[in-house]
Amino acid sequence: MPIHRPNLRVGLVAFVDLLGFSARVNFLETVDQLGELERDVRRVQEWFDHKPTDAFRREEKRILRKTVLAFSDCVVVSVPVRSSLAEMQGNFDTEMSELESFAWAQGSCVVNNIFIRGGIDFGVFYRRKDTLISPAMVSAYALEKAAIAPMIAISEAFYRRLADHPDRRAYSPELDPIPRVFRRFDNLPGGSSQIFLDYLPLCLGQLDGAIPADQAAKYRADPGARDQIRADAFLQSCLEWAGYHRDAIRTASAAAREEGVRQKYQWLAQYHNDAVRRFFRRAPAALFLD
Repeated sequence: MPIHRPNLRVGLVAFVDLLGFSARVNFLETVDQLGELERDVRRVQEWFDHKPTDAFRREEKRILRKTVLAFSDCVVVSVPVRSSLAEMQGNFDTEMSELESFAWAQGSCVVNNIFIRGGIDFGVFYRRKDTLISPAMVSAYALEKAAIAPMIAISEAFYRRLADHPDRRAYSPELDPIPRVFRRFDNLPGGSSQIFLDYLPLCLGQLDGAIPADQAAKYRADPGARDQIRADAFLQSCLEWAGYHRDAIRTASAAAREEGVRQKYQWLAQYHNDAVRRFFRRAPAALFLD
């Protein structure tokens, strides 16, 4: 089969691994356990946009020509830099938006007790049907292995592409997305350093903050109280979500049988505490992990 130029593209490529999947497979004893494993894999695929149910997301995925390939315990995502959406928004905003969607997917995994580790790089890839060949994917895979802790790491080259992008200058310092989306951690298990998606504050910032039923009548009747009711509802949603995140890490850490695995969750607990402190500033003590 000849290689056609339309199948050769440039863009971001991500490799994401479900942590602990192999161990769960090895300990399978019942059909119910197999069903739970399949359910978790399907949920991760959905969160990374494998089969969007929302009409807007399906259309956005079509315009982007984004593809998500799932292979048992891993997900590979490719997003071309050239698309009609990128022509309207610009490459910088399109790529940053896609990275934020990855962050939301990671947060959704964690609060549902599914821990992942991944890598993202930028480069050339060949995509045809269910085949993806790319040096960027090889790099993303290596990043995932080197990351050690449950994070989605970004290559230095891809980070520099975005940090030095001319379109970034359109943002004021207060709205600059680079420090909001990325974070560097220098004391990973083993002493390594990685740039990764700062997913927890990004997820908290995207919560809807549904107004509770007992406040709905007041919200409709008193326009002057609406801003405060919305603010209180948003804060409550953030506190609840951060609590789910805390509980998931606590449960996984307590169940870890090996010291090396436990260290990874200890890092995640450290990240949780740091992110909660940065987002809430005056977070309740109960949200923090020991």
